[in-house]
Amino acid sequence: MKAQKLSTAIGTVVPKGIMVLALFFAAAQFGPNAFGQQSTTVIRGGTLIDGNGGPPVANSVIVIEGNRIRTISQGQQANLPAGATVIDATGKYITPGLWDTHTHYHNWFPELVISSGVTSVLAYDGNPWLEAQAEGTAKGKILGPRFFMTYPPIGFIYMGANDIVKDPEMAVQQVRERVAQGAKMIKVYTSVTPDVLRAVTREAHRLGLKVSGHIGMTAREAAMAEIDNLAHATGLPVPDLLKPEDLDKLSDMRVIDTGRLRVEFPKIGRPWNRTTALWGPLPDLTEYPLFIEDPRRIMAFGLMDRGLAQDLINLLVKQHVAIESCIGYTFRYANDHLEEWRNEDRVLLTDPNLGYIPERYKMNLLDYSLMEKFRPDELELMKKGYRNFQWFTKTFVEAGGKITTGMDTSSSYHATMMPGLAVRREMQLLVEAGLTPMQAIQSATKWAAELLQANKDLGTLEAGKVADLVILRRNPLQDITAFKEIDEVMKDGRVMPLGYHYDYQNPIPEPGERQLGFVDWLVSEIPTRITSISPTSVTEGDNTFTLTIRGQDFVTSSVVQLGSALLKTEFVDSTQLKATVPADLLSRVGTYPVRVVHRAPAWGTTNAAFLIVKFR
Repeated sequence: MKAQKLSTAIGTVVPKGIMVLALFFAAAQFGPNAFGQQSTTVIRGGTLIDGNGGPPVANSVIVIEGNRIRTISQGQQANLPAGATVIDATGKYITPGLWDTHTHYHNWFPELVISSGVTSVLAYDGNPWLEAQAEGTAKGKILGPRFFMTYPPIGFIYMGANDIVKDPEMAVQQVRERVAQGAKMIKVYTSVTPDVLRAVTREAHRLGLKVSGHIGMTAREAAMAEIDNLAHATGLPVPDLLKPEDLDKLSDMRVIDTGRLRVEFPKIGRPWNRTTALWGPLPDLTEYPLFIEDPRRIMAFGLMDRGLAQDLINLLVKQHVAIESCIGYTFRYANDHLEEWRNEDRVLLTDPNLGYIPERYKMNLLDYSLMEKFRPDELELMKKGYRNFQWFTKTFVEAGGKITTGMDTSSSYHATMMPGLAVRREMQLLVEAGLTPMQAIQSATKWAAELLQANKDLGTLEAGKVADLVILRRNPLQDITAFKEIDEVMKDGRVMPLGYHYDYQNPIPEPGERQLGFVDWLVSEIPTRITSISPTSVTEGDNTFTLTIRGQDFVTSSVVQLGSALLKTEFVDSTQLKATVPADLLSRVGTYPVRVVHRAPAWGTTNAAFLIVKFR
C-alpha cells in the first residue's frame, strides 16, 4: 500500500499513510486486552505451515484470543466464536512470523521489516532508545517487531572502542551486568580469548542465557569453549578448513583496497595468524577492521577442504553450536542474485514513500564498489568459495545442525543489507544451497526462536503460542520466493499495516548521533562536553525530577537545555551539573536533546545527549 496525499477544493485530507497507522495505533488502545476483555480473530480456509516440519494442514481454522492461539483445527467450523473477526485465507498459506537474528536496528526499519513478514528481531545492541522501541512496540504504540537484545558485546574493539577483557573474573562480571540490563543473549567480540569465552559461556549458561560470538578465534576453539552460535559464521574457514599448503597461500593474496576506513585490508604476514594482535587473539580474516567483508576470507572458502570441513561439522553438531547463515552478506559479491537484488534495491530506494531512509544508508545499501577492483581469478575463487559454503551449509543441516537467518542489517559504516527483504533473500539462498523449503522456513522461525530460548511462545504456530504469523498468496513449500507476496502480517494477535508511506514517523525518533555514527561539533568558547546523563529515559506523565549531567569543563555559567527549554541548573563541580525537569515537559513521548549552554557574556553549546520519554 502506497500513501497518496489527497487534495480537495476545501483543503488537504489526512494522508493515507497517517490514516493507516492511526487506525493501527487506535486499535492497539482497545485490544486485545482492553477493559479486561479479549478480542477474538478467526483465520480460516488457508493452508497452515506451522513450522514444526510436518505436512501442511489444508483448510485450517485458527482461533486467536487476545494475542494467543486458542485452537487450531481443520475443515468447516460452523460455530465460530460470537463477535469474532474473521479473516478468509482461502487459497492462501499461513506460516509463523519471520525472524532476523542479527540486526543493528534503526529508526527507518519498521515499515520495511513488518512488510517483509519479520515479527521478531535480535538486536545486537541495547540502549535507552532500543528499550523505548521495544516497550512501545510491545504496547502496540510503535510500529515494529518484537525485540530481543544482547546489550554491548563483551570484548568489543572497533571504531575507537577498546573493551579488552583481561581475565575470566572480569568476563563473569560483564555477563552479570548484561543480564541485569535485560539481555536475552550474550554477545562476545573478537578480542575475547578461548579462556575468557569459556568463563563467559559458563556464567551465561548458569544464568539461563546462550552466547553468540563474532569471534576472533577458530570455530573449533569456540565450540570447545561451549559457544552457542557463530555470528556471521565467524571462525570459518581459517584455519580449520584449510590444508597447510592452502593456508600458506593467504599471505600471497593481495590487499585489494586501503582507501577507506570500511575497507582497510592490511597485508597478511607469515605465519598468517600473527598479522596483528589488535583485532583478536587469532584473527580469522573477519576483523581487519573490515568486519566480515574482506574478499580474502571469501577466497579462503574457495580453498576449503571438504574432509576437514566434515570433521568440523561433526564437532559443531556434537557441541550444539548454531550458525548464523549470513550468506547474502558474506557472499555479497559472489552469490547468484547479485545483479537482480542490486537492481531491486535500486528501484526500491527511488520510491518516494521511502524517502525517509537516510542518504548514508542508501549509499551503503547500494555500495558494490569493491566489484570494480576484483581480478577475474579472484572473483572465480570467491565463487568457488560460495559453492563450498553452500555445500557446508547443506551438510551441516543434514547432520542435525541449526542455521538461523541473520544478515547484519544495517550498518552506517560499510556496505550493508536491506532490512526485512534480506530475510526472505537469505531463505532463498538457503534453498539454493540445498536445504528444503521447510528447513529454510524453520531457519527463519522455529530454529531462531530456539536460539533465543523463546520457543515456548514463538517460532511455530500451535495452540497456546503467541499469534505471530504471515499469510502468503503462494505456497512457499513449492517456491520459497512466495515470501515476496505477503497478504497479511499479524504480530501479537494484531493485524499490522503493510506498505511504505512517505509520511511515516517514529514517535520516539532515534538520536541522530547514534544513527549516523558521529557526535555533534562543539560550538562554544568554553570546551564543555557532556559524557553522560542520568536517567537516560523517563515515562510520559512522570513527575518533576532531577537530571544529572556529567562531563568536563562545566562552569558556573553553564545552563542545561532540554529541547528548546532552559532548565533550572545547579553547578556541582566542573564534571557535574544537576537540572530540574518540570513535569509539563514530560507530557509527550519523544527523543529530546540535552545540551549545556552558557549564560551571557559566555556563549555556545555542547554536544548533545538524549533523554527518551517513553509511552506509559
